[in-house]
Amino acid sequence: MKVRLLVKEYLNNPRLSLATEEAIFKEVISGRSPPTLWLWRHANAVVIGRFQIPEEELNMNYVEQKGLIIAKRSTGGGAIYQDLGNVIFSVISKDYFGIGSDYVKLYKIMIGPFVDQLRKRSINADSPGLNDVTINGKKVMGTAATLSKETILFHATILVKSDLEALASALKVPKEKLKDKGVESVSHRVTNVYDETGMGILETTYAIMEGYAEALDFEYERGSLTKEEVELASRLYDEKYNTKKWIFEREI
Repeated sequence: MKVRLLVKEYLNNPRLSLATEEAIFKEVISGRSPPTLWLWRHANAVVIGRFQIPEEELNMNYVEQKGLIIAKRSTGGGAIYQDLGNVIFSVISKDYFGIGSDYVKLYKIMIGPFVDQLRKRSINADSPGLNDVTINGKKVMGTAATLSKETILFHATILVKSDLEALASALKVPKEKLKDKGVESVSHRVTNVYDETGMGILETTYAIMEGYAEALDFEYERGSLTKEEVELASRLYDEKYNTKKWIFEREI
């Protein structure tokens, strides 16, 4: 399957990244844009799920003190901290995989190739929950997804060389959730890919690409955003992702 490989970063504007992601999703739905693997990063951000509000998920004093940019994505799930030690990627495609409306199948198909690549490198990788990846029992990747009109949007953030102290300081994690995981703090629950394996940003990125190429027959063609995607992203940024209503009010 021919897949556009998109490498485009809005390092200091996660809200524009998320607007761009939705623009690509809409254009793929319409058939005007091809299946896409997008590789991206942010320098200094916290991104919350669609149904969350910042005050409940983030330590706001720390976020404001450190100048972290708050953004809200279009998918559900929990809050994440992002810096240049992350690899972020999105798979946006028509449903060529027979997923239908089965989210369990979606996560298995989208997460499995990366886990398999880690295991080929003799790394103790697993996906013990629906949408996480662990190495040596600690979380290194979180994911979220949505399905619409026979089209999938799957995205993931991988901790490679991230500042885990900043992550633990920025995010509020309920004690009940930590207790369920058998740990006392966020720092005991997560780890960096590099710390466990020695793999850096580039090798982790290759593992993603190789995983999809082998498991799903992705054939990459380096591409750019279309004019329509750029224009739609600009509108979505102004009307949605950069508004206080979207970021700070709860989605019903």
